[in-house]
Amino acid sequence: MRRFAILTAIFCLLLAGCSQDQRILERIGYIETAAFDAAPENKLKATISMPLVTQFAKDGKTTDELLETVSNSPKEAKSALALRTSRIIVSGQIRTFMIGDALARRGFWQYIDTFLRDPSVSIRTAMVVIDGEAGKIISQEYPRHTKTANYINKLLQKEFNKQSTPRTSLYEFSRDYHDDGIDPIAIMIKEQEKDITISGIATFREDRMVAKIPWKDVYLFSLLYQNLKQGEFTITTDNPDLKAISFRAVRSKRRIVISKGSSGGYEADIYLKVEGGVDEYIGDAKLSSAERTRVEKLVSEHISHEAVRVIQTLQHNRTDSFGLGKYVRNKMGYAEWEQTDWREMYSEMPVRVHCSFFMKNFGTYFD
Repeated sequence: MRRFAILTAIFCLLLAGCSQDQRILERIGYIETAAFDAAPENKLKATISMPLVTQFAKDGKTTDELLETVSNSPKEAKSALALRTSRIIVSGQIRTFMIGDALARRGFWQYIDTFLRDPSVSIRTAMVVIDGEAGKIISQEYPRHTKTANYINKLLQKEFNKQSTPRTSLYEFSRDYHDDGIDPIAIMIKEQEKDITISGIATFREDRMVAKIPWKDVYLFSLLYQNLKQGEFTITTDNPDLKAISFRAVRSKRRIVISKGSSGGYEADIYLKVEGGVDEYIGDAKLSSAERTRVEKLVSEHISHEAVRVIQTLQHNRTDSFGLGKYVRNKMGYAEWEQTDWREMYSEMPVRVHCSFFMKNFGTYFD
């Protein structure tokens, strides 16, 4: 009996000793979204959003705690912000990094490097460029979205899962940044009529944003960027047989072939195989007849032509978002690649797109 009492006392002492490591939910500030903007004198303006536990929300009108400061680095900002909240700020629940476009054009790898060194930050954290000020977006209250930071995260995850846009996370961005055969990208968001919308894709040269692909061209960008297992897009043209057509359940495969032309320079051919079901069709052709083949050819030609236009925009800005450099690099020896001015070669390299589109179905309506 005495032995049992002694063991019980020791066990209680051990439990009491562990209390130093307690992390009570109400006392912890989990950063959900971190926004960064350019500040004068090459400094950084950091804004963080932390969800509030219900009992700390005031009259149910606010569910986030927002803090903002100007500093030299994210870690310095975190230390400064910790002095302005009663909660312990932790980074393990960050879902989204939001970068203002002014900072994105200035370059921000030195700040991203900080998070890659932090083991508590997930490499799956979404990377977003804001068309404007990032801190202003998460500081706003929008009528339809009570928690702005949480809404943006769910909006991004929904589009990523649908493959409407390429997935852009801390992992993809850092991977492409370190690869000399491809440049990183990020999804762009902007404020529009007291709401938030995805506006396009930011393309980078190293860590500096150099161009924006508008939303109307994002489906073309996605086809050129990766193989799709699902997705949807809409095409509009001036052709009477193809005024507008929308597809769902889009599946695609991309194949890139690098060859040497008659002049001895490298050339690229991108082959796209795309298929999808018709959700909507506005035109003079009848999809239930042999005219369906003509519509498929028109779609193929349209995608090929418009895809070349998107590629030429990237070439003009000397940013290789589709990774053509990796394929050219595989055709060279290491020494030759190291001596090659790839950006100069890429900006002048002939690139052709060949699309083969197949219409899987056109609904239950027979015209």
